[in-house]
Amino acid sequence: MKSPASGTLAFVNSKKRKSHRNPTNKSEKLLLSDPLLRRLSSAAAATRSFIQTNDLFLPPSQSLRIESLLSSLPITPSHSTSTSNSTWFHRFVNSAAENDDPRWHHCFRMSKPTFFKLLSVLSSSDLPPLPSSSLAATLFRLAHNASYSSLAQRFGFDSVSDASRAFFTVCKLVHEKLGQLDDPKPDFSPRLLPNCCGALGFGRFDVDGELLESLIVQALVDSAGRFADISAGWPSTMKPEAILRQTKLFSMAEEESRSFLNGGAPCELGDGVSVPRYILGDSRLPLLPWLLTPYSSNEEEEDSFEFNNVARAALRAVEIAFAKVRTRWRILDRKWKPEMVEFLPFVVTTGCLLHNFLVDSGDGDLQEECVVARDDSEMMKDDECEEETRRYEGEAYVGSSRIRDAIAENLSRVTSSENL
Repeated sequence: MKSPASGTLAFVNSKKRKSHRNPTNKSEKLLLSDPLLRRLSSAAAATRSFIQTNDLFLPPSQSLRIESLLSSLPITPSHSTSTSNSTWFHRFVNSAAENDDPRWHHCFRMSKPTFFKLLSVLSSSDLPPLPSSSLAATLFRLAHNASYSSLAQRFGFDSVSDASRAFFTVCKLVHEKLGQLDDPKPDFSPRLLPNCCGALGFGRFDVDGELLESLIVQALVDSAGRFADISAGWPSTMKPEAILRQTKLFSMAEEESRSFLNGGAPCELGDGVSVPRYILGDSRLPLLPWLLTPYSSNEEEEDSFEFNNVARAALRAVEIAFAKVRTRWRILDRKWKPEMVEFLPFVVTTGCLLHNFLVDSGDGDLQEECVVARDDSEMMKDDECEEETRRYEGEAYVGSSRIRDAIAENLSRVTSSENL
């Protein structure tokens, strides 16, 4: 019986013997393809020359696409004819010297002053200062889903491994330096939703897998559109209430002495009801003393329609915040491979923290981008989920229902007076 090795060798020898039967076959194919290869190589060289000449002004999405197409060609890349030893980023900094140069936004999703402010914040430690090229490469990858090989070429890393290491080092610094989130204030919508501290919702990030289609991120968004709490990495098979009850936000809210919800005076409404601090959640979540949700279709309340309209409009803040993160950081607006999914929660949180930093820096508006909020309201919604929602209604705290009713009545009075 032949061993696998000998079997493989016999197969190779058989292929060699077959090639001897027509020794001119291979050379004939090369002769036929040579003119085409020469033309293709010439066109590729001209394209690379164009990129090298215009790389400081081409939109990153366009130049990355051209580079990807060139790397897929069945020809050996020609050596660069550029005599400059400086990297693309070094030349970019010298070219885009003005603070208001729009290319900073195009490449790194922030202005030049904000970029160097972020660099200073991330470098404030006993460690050696963070190289500006490492921060730029990280932002460029987040913004354009650029490959590590592209980062190595543009930002001067010695290898793909060095580019990958720099990316995760900067992401870790973002978590360490920007991860202390401020407690939201009760100013989410003071006129319509008095004492509300924010909106609680969920975002979905896609995974290209059969067993896991997406990962879920729970987020609390404040009145400025910042993320006040982030809990990322939950499988899409989990129900919203199950996710909520396993988060730090839930445990802190249940232990009133530890929660920001217990840090302020209640709001006194006209009918004598005291409204403590609370957050607004969607109908897939339970009604709790600190979490108010819209009325269900089974509840017959006079003012429920107006309250539900205001609540749904307020909950859009979560969708918009996630949409801005996806629009600004295109690495998150794609399907992630299953073998890379363990890094997805880390990168999502990085994008959310950078979003907060840009909002606080006055650089939160997206330029030349169309922000489209993705509706995840159907996420994990089925008959079982609806049955659980009805069960919540039977277990809801009487005090929570009374507070929601009082807010709905107050909202009706406010809107009625505006219509007079």
